[in-house]
Amino acid sequence: MFILTDGKNYVMENPMKQGAYISTTSPIQAKEFTWKQARSLLRSKKKSMGWIKTFYTIDQDTGKVEKDVKYCKGNGGAYIGRNDVGFDDSIIDMIFKETKSVIGLAGWSMTQLKTYEEELNIGLSKYDSAESDIGHALQKYKEDNGGKNAQAHKMAKIGYLLGEIREKHKNIKQCLDYIKVMEDAITYGYTIEKIKLELTKAKHVEYKGRTEYYQMALKLLD
Repeated sequence: MFILTDGKNYVMENPMKQGAYISTTSPIQAKEFTWKQARSLLRSKKKSMGWIKTFYTIDQDTGKVEKDVKYCKGNGGAYIGRNDVGFDDSIIDMIFKETKSVIGLAGWSMTQLKTYEEELNIGLSKYDSAESDIGHALQKYKEDNGGKNAQAHKMAKIGYLLGEIREKHKNIKQCLDYIKVMEDAITYGYTIEKIKLELTKAKHVEYKGRTEYYQMALKLLD
């Protein structure tokens, strides 16, 4: 690999625009090029790259200075000997795997997403009511039995039932948040990277208690 310099300045990639290059005095920021890339850049006819005419290459492995690269004709030897570059074959497998994953996406339309959203909201309403019903059932039992609570084994069964309902309720709310991201992706034309980021941000975090009863309940369950 090679870097480009005029002895004082170096070529670096513009951090604000991929594929564009600017000058820097920092060798640490110098971009590495293949021999072919370096020659192409040195021979650039773009007015914006006029400043690079006095630059030359330095072999990163040997430190050898080459000032005639821009005058080399043809591509002979571009990847032979010290001009050769390493290639990681795993990139091929990674790209094939990623492509297969993308092709395998369901790619729901806005209509399909709205249908799922409606069904999820119906489910959310049902389990909201179910949780409320259990609370009222416990209250009714206590009223019907002179203020006494149900026996421990019965309360345990109620606890399991409530746990199942709360789990479904939690999962439905999470799915609704994911659906909202997918709808926004269609509306605003998100890239895949943006979709992944927003889905990650939409994942629910651990619940934080709002009253002292949360910690009291955790201690009882410990």
